[in-house]
Amino acid sequence: MQIHSKQKIIIGLQLLRVICCFGVIITHFYKFDNIKFLYNKHDYYLRIFFFTSFYFSYSSLSSKNMGKIKERFKRMAIPYIGWPLIIYITDKVNHYLYNVRESYTIKNFYYQILIGCGIYGILWFVFNLLFLSVIFVLIILLFKKRYIFVMLLICIFIYSVYYSNYVNIFLSEYKLVPVHHSIKPIAQYFVFVFSGFYFAYIKILNKLHKYRILSIICSSLLILIYFKYYFLFFVNVPLSYKGLVDNIFTLQLFIFFAMIPFDKINNKHLYNVLIKMTNYTGGVYYLHVIIDNFLKKYIEANRQRTFIGCLFNYFVSYYICLSGVFIFNQNSLKYLFI
Repeated sequence: MQIHSKQKIIIGLQLLRVICCFGVIITHFYKFDNIKFLYNKHDYYLRIFFFTSFYFSYSSLSSKNMGKIKERFKRMAIPYIGWPLIIYITDKVNHYLYNVRESYTIKNFYYQILIGCGIYGILWFVFNLLFLSVIFVLIILLFKKRYIFVMLLICIFIYSVYYSNYVNIFLSEYKLVPVHHSIKPIAQYFVFVFSGFYFAYIKILNKLHKYRILSIICSSLLILIYFKYYFLFFVNVPLSYKGLVDNIFTLQLFIFFAMIPFDKINNKHLYNVLIKMTNYTGGVYYLHVIIDNFLKKYIEANRQRTFIGCLFNYFVSYYICLSGVFIFNQNSLKYLFI
């Protein structure tokens, strides 16, 4: 998804999302025999996506302008419904034209729409964005000026539940884990979602911009300290919830990349190239599994699942998104690719 601030695009944050998007591809497809460190950190990519998504959703979700709110939901709903529908129809066409066995039924499609899994599992992320956006809008409408306080109470409750470990025992005993990709992250990432939303509420980047160099130095030091002493802070809680320290780490990454002075670039052409190169991370995320399945037919797995193979996947997905936005620029289908 493209990232826009109120006045300008923040290239540093788009670059961070590019890194995280490629990190997702690496996590899904690269063999981690020699770089287990990267695999251990894979959950950070999603935290950054949730954090930045709701940072930039604040202006639309908290506004009383229904047009802005509808546009926000349309940006999420079109890829959420569109890609499973495309995959489902393609599956049917292959069945009737080439007598290929059907992979999906209408039941799978219904599951996909209801819980984000069934046909295209990676869309659990968009399911959670949609669900949490609805929750946030309802809280804002119901509690008006106290909505931040109510969200904070929910965060405290979630922390308490996870640290108590009761939720994990409950899920294990009653075998409720099969929907973990759809339901679990609603609670797991709520704290990161709220943090992004809250820091937009207090206009944190506007305040830190006055102390840009100091912000970069401090966030860099905290990031380095985190990586050095990671295992001292690590909380081994099931369902991959790590706790407060990881929330602080996510914020430091956000600050560091947001403060990089790309806005000082005077060359307009170079600036526009950087904007174009760091766009379409949402589209790349939607497409990367489809591209991988397509490449399997033509490239051996041991060559495809290399670092270079993952880079190739990213760039193929990117150029499809670039083409898709160019073709559908005048209508809502462009949201399939951004």
